[in-house]
Amino acid sequence: MAQLLILTSVVNSEVLPALGLLSHRVKQIPAQPAALINAPSCDLILVDARRDLVSAKSLCKILNTTGITVPLMLILTEGGLAAVNADWGIDDVILETAGPAEVDARIRLVIS
Repeated sequence: MAQLLILTSVVNSEVLPALGLLSHRVKQIPAQPAALINAPSCDLILVDARRDLVSAKSLCKILNTTGITVPLMLILTEGGLAAVNADWGIDDVILETAGPAEVDARIRLVIS
């Protein structure tokens, strides 16, 4: 069971619905640099890029600049896949529609 931190502009919503069926501990905080100051410890950071790719890209770059020590995963819609590249500094991507098996496998692989 992993500790997951989701950075989203839509706090208290199901960003990745399949997570509700898994036993990982999930905490959501606003996708703002100021919120990261008191962010809880985690094994993986997930950035919600479903609605605002530009802000998500900036946040990923800020996270990498500050020297995060955990993997960084991006949650996208299918259309967002075209915009993502290595410059974002992420370790993996996952579609918001991914099922529980895929979500769990990607989490296990990226944190190992």
